[in-house]
Amino acid sequence: MRMDVWIEGRDSPVGLLSRADDKGLSFVYADGVAPEHRLSLSLPLRTEAYSDAECRGYFANLLFEGPQLERILDSYQLERGDVGALLWHLGADAPGAISVTPEGSGPGKTPGVFPQDYTLLTEDRLTEILLSLHLHKRLPDDTRDPSPVAGVQGKIAVVAQGARFYLPKSGSRAPTTHILKVSPVDDAQITRSEVALLKIAETCGIAVAACQPLEFDLQGRQFHALLSTRFDRTVQSSDGVGVITRVHAEDFCQALGLPPTLKYERGSVNPDRRFSVAAVHRIGAQASVPTLFQRDFLQHTLFNLLVGNSDNHGKNGSVIHRDGGTSLAPLYDVVPVFMDRTVTHQLAFWHGAAEFAEDVTQDNLRRLLVDLGFAKPPLARIIKQVAALAQTIAKAAPGLATKDLADALHAQAKVIEAALGTDFALPPRDYYDRINRDDRATNVGGWGGFS
Repeated sequence: MRMDVWIEGRDSPVGLLSRADDKGLSFVYADGVAPEHRLSLSLPLRTEAYSDAECRGYFANLLFEGPQLERILDSYQLERGDVGALLWHLGADAPGAISVTPEGSGPGKTPGVFPQDYTLLTEDRLTEILLSLHLHKRLPDDTRDPSPVAGVQGKIAVVAQGARFYLPKSGSRAPTTHILKVSPVDDAQITRSEVALLKIAETCGIAVAACQPLEFDLQGRQFHALLSTRFDRTVQSSDGVGVITRVHAEDFCQALGLPPTLKYERGSVNPDRRFSVAAVHRIGAQASVPTLFQRDFLQHTLFNLLVGNSDNHGKNGSVIHRDGGTSLAPLYDVVPVFMDRTVTHQLAFWHGAAEFAEDVTQDNLRRLLVDLGFAKPPLARIIKQVAALAQTIAKAAPGLATKDLADALHAQAKVIEAALGTDFALPPRDYYDRINRDDRATNVGGWGGFS
């Protein structure tokens, strides 16, 4: 099997992906590809082909778990590890600006022209989709997600215009602009909490993926949802017509050449091949402004620590490649994992030697700074930064979060305060029964509604 690999906006493929009879992969760049059109930080431009070991991790990340994958596996009797054969069938819908298509068949994606490339979701059809996402965490059986998004929470990619939602027309290859997430019936507050935490992050001066809360009352069921603006899209409008374009981005696993199975640091037994702070530092060293990348990633990490989001794994952070440069993507997918008593609260990546928030001592914070590339870790200044973040969160939470979440955030901050041996000077709040490490967790998997 020989497949063209495309980045939207280019008139020709950036390279050729081959799948051998033994299911091994190889990838070679096309002649004349400019540096800004490299596929990934993990696959820098070169003339010689990349071997299976060198490129499999990147291409494995272009496949999503879900009904479309299951349908192809069953229909063609393929193995999950047969990445090349799966991309032959599914690569046109790979994430972001990338598409993989049979050689000579053309790109899988093109910019979209709104409204001509899109179909309005009728009220009845939207109701059917929303209820299926709410009740079953998946789309109706007859609905194909036009732009699959990683994770197992119920969601669909759409174009949003006010209160109206549109899907790309079949065969248009056009992009979407928003992600519509729906709270499942067994976790009714999750999207509400995510919106609150991202709004609090904005208050802290952190760039976030813009989102807004939604509420639906359909067929006697009331539930929450959120609408998130995609940071890997651009929209240019004139006289009521919009041109929607995908922007090349990749998550940390892709940028490191790690398969999705290694998205948590605990998932690897090889210290040289794992998702870690040191690995993120290597990504940041290739950014347009490494010091800004370092500063912003540290801010994301400290905020996630304070709000108990221990699911900030290698697929919940991304870099954007734009105008020949590389930068850290806005913060997204922030959820209060520590409030869920059925999953592990182990950190997605070690903070120094700390595997839990309770263990982020001053020494472990210093070690995290060293891993992130600080030659002389400014520990005292960073502890003041943590305290300032905690105070801003405490001030913003009552107006943006439910009382239960605000109380929980206070309890989480007190844990970090105790671990660091300092005083955040936080105002008191009602008691929240926060579990210690995994004392009462019953499942050692990742966050229950996200992956």
